Amino acid sequence: MTPKPCVRGTGSSSDCLAWLQAQTTKSIDLILTDPPYGLNVAGTGKFRSNNRAFSPSSWDTSRPSRNYFNEMRRISHNQIIWGGNYFADFLPPSRCWIAWWKNDRLPRLNFADCELAWTSFDRPAYVYNCRWRSSVRDSKESLYPHPTQKPLAVMRWCVEQFTEPDALIADPFLGTGTTAVAATALGRRCIGIESDREYFDIAARRLSALPCF
Repeated sequence: MTPKPCVRGTGSSSDCLAWLQAQTTKSIDLILTDPPYGLNVAGTGKFRSNNRAFSPSSWDTSRPSRNYFNEMRRISHNQIIWGGNYFADFLPPSRCWIAWWKNDRLPRLNFADCELAWTSFDRPAYVYNCRWRSSVRDSKESLYPHPTQKPLAVMRWCVEQFTEPDALIADPFLGTGTTAVAATALGRRCIGIESDREYFDIAARRLSALPCF
């Protein structure tokens, strides 16, 4: 049977760091996460690519401090951190970056061609193609009221490429649960931490809808 993940809702943004600090060194196989970039995209209440709205929030007004990244590296054997270009001053050099190419042959406007993930792996760099803009999406899962939702296909690819079966994966910035859904569907164990109650409830619903539940 596919193992159930442990998804925890927290009461404040500081609880993620407290959780990290409480974990045993190298007790996690992989941290796979997408921290706030500090761009305040959550404060606008509107998606850039369409007219859909979401509940404005302050979680993206600043990026996490260096302590978060030090702790993520301490407690896990390896890490994949999306938005790594926003945290390059907190992370060591790496030759294995992942580029998610999401704007293939689409008009640019103000939409980024790709997103980057820093990894701790000693491997070549990778590019993963998955178009993702408004209605033009290769990954067809539902869109949730979260301004920086990652495609499930991207997280599944990360889990498949960088972990073994029954690995323990943690996402301290779980959002709407994409990491946990990908990990659980592929037979990995997962711990997710999320401070926003609305996102936590969405993640819990997504997980409860999986066949293994």
